[in-house]
Amino acid sequence: MTLAERALYHQIHPAKLFADISTALIGIDLFWRHELAPGLIIALFTPVLVSAVLLREADLERYRSSPMGAYLRRFMPPWVQAVRLFGVLVAFYASWHHVPAAIYGGLALVAVCWADGLFATAARRVHGVHDKGSVEIWRA
Repeated sequence: MTLAERALYHQIHPAKLFADISTALIGIDLFWRHELAPGLIIALFTPVLVSAVLLREADLERYRSSPMGAYLRRFMPPWVQAVRLFGVLVAFYASWHHVPAAIYGGLALVAVCWADGLFATAARRVHGVHDKGSVEIWRA
């Protein structure tokens, strides 16, 4: 498995998901209280450390062959991953400045990035578009 593949599939490892979610929530709280150093250590260093360990040590083959692995291949290109990161950074910045709506907006952006494939699949179903690009003709 290439490093790029490992970088993609490690994102759905339970340890990575736990680290990202828990440290983001703790980071938001710390930034809200203007505790910059602990916030940066917890919110940024911890997920990077977990990623480094998983990229180096974890057996990610089962994640690659899972349905979620297929979902990532299709709906999580690098630009979507960058938008996810941007959403978290917006939440952190908004937390520092005590703007709850922007915190929720940043977290919503992260959620939309993860769910993008669900929206695309539903839209194809509504419009009768199949994965191979063909279109059904709906008759009443």
